[in-house]
Amino acid sequence: MEIFSLRALADWLLPPSGPLLLALLGLMLHRTLVGKVLLVAGLLVLYALSLPPVSYALMAPLQGPYQPPDSEALERAEAIVVLGAGYRSGAVEFSGETVNDLALVRLRYAAALHQQTGLPVLATGGAAKNREPEARWMAEVLEQFGVNSIWQEPLARDTEGNARHSAAMLQEHGLQRVLLVTHAHHLPRASAAFERTGLEVIPAPTGAFVAHDATLSLGALKPQANAIRNSWLAMHEYLGILWYRWQYGGHPSTRD
Repeated sequence: MEIFSLRALADWLLPPSGPLLLALLGLMLHRTLVGKVLLVAGLLVLYALSLPPVSYALMAPLQGPYQPPDSEALERAEAIVVLGAGYRSGAVEFSGETVNDLALVRLRYAAALHQQTGLPVLATGGAAKNREPEARWMAEVLEQFGVNSIWQEPLARDTEGNARHSAAMLQEHGLQRVLLVTHAHHLPRASAAFERTGLEVIPAPTGAFVAHDATLSLGALKPQANAIRNSWLAMHEYLGILWYRWQYGGHPSTRD
């Protein structure tokens, strides 16, 4: 129960909720100097996080260190692990439910790596009670992409669970070196979790968020919905890394 309450708290701190709550508190205290400062600060932070240059600046330290694996790394790998990213409900064209857009990006790259290497793909993703595990929908998409060797891990509810349950399955088959497929900005936390299980991780980043135009212009000062989403994703990872450091100590990529 504690971890879910912490997740709920984190969701309220992330944009746009966090800056809006700060501004709302300032509005409630608008007759005081502190209130005026909080109101302006909340609005300015929300505006900044809605700008593409700011969202990409937040993403850069997370995804910058990772590049697609080279041929030597592919030859060393023994399996491919692809992490789930969530559902898309209301998908009437797919019998009501399927994976979301983030997961689809990861699955497409996992399938491409399978075509290159012939390695089995382990899809990891669980579900809330009375709901189909995400791994079931992930496997369906992988089949559509032409993957013919799929394992499903249906118990994980978070990144740490992805690592722990996947490692148990892989180690039963005597497998140690895995291509870890997830979004580039998620790899610092995901790699750390998998390394703590004793697996050797070969990062396989996908879906890096890259600015279409790196030059500063008036357009860069216009708030955009995609920018606030990218800021949310980046800040979610920073909070996750802090949480893992608090739980496990040391640098997030340090093995236990």
